[in-house]
Amino acid sequence: MASIALHSGRGHSIVAVALCGCELCHPAWADDTLAGLPALERINITLNHRVVFADDASNWGRADHWATPDEFLARGAGDCEDFAIAKYFALRAAGLPAAQLRLAYTQLHAGGTGDVWRPHMVLAFLPADGTAAEALILDNVLDEIRPLSRRLDLRVLISFNADGIWRALERGEPARPASRLAPWARMLQRMASPH
Repeated sequence: MASIALHSGRGHSIVAVALCGCELCHPAWADDTLAGLPALERINITLNHRVVFADDASNWGRADHWATPDEFLARGAGDCEDFAIAKYFALRAAGLPAAQLRLAYTQLHAGGTGDVWRPHMVLAFLPADGTAAEALILDNVLDEIRPLSRRLDLRVLISFNADGIWRALERGEPARPASRLAPWARMLQRMASPH
């Protein structure tokens, strides 16, 4: 994992961009609103506000594309997978251990009438020695980081990181190797390839 460059095409690392609270990046937050926030909150808020949501069909001209952090920052747009991936790598670069970070493939309650759930991806931070319900959820649809127990609009199906794939947010050994998730493996391969 250490060999993967975490730099955008503009020469900025994803963590530097995500942790930045300067007036140039955030003119509306020039009062140092972000300066005192922990890394989880700063990265979640900054990426949620710095990059706009765009589905893969309009952004990449295909049904599904998991963008590298470089691609995400260069486009300035992405879907839920792209936000979650960028947050994962920003927090890894900021020093958080992979064991506490999982990309979580979920179903998000769409609201309105009926019981409509749609696919969605978020980043979960698993506190050491905590339960799945205590996992903190970083989401592009919500700036506030909430524990999973307070996200009744989410159902976690699987979670994964570079170490493997788990059922929901289970602890312990992964159920499968991460390489079994083809879009993730392709995205990691693009990150490892020289530009």
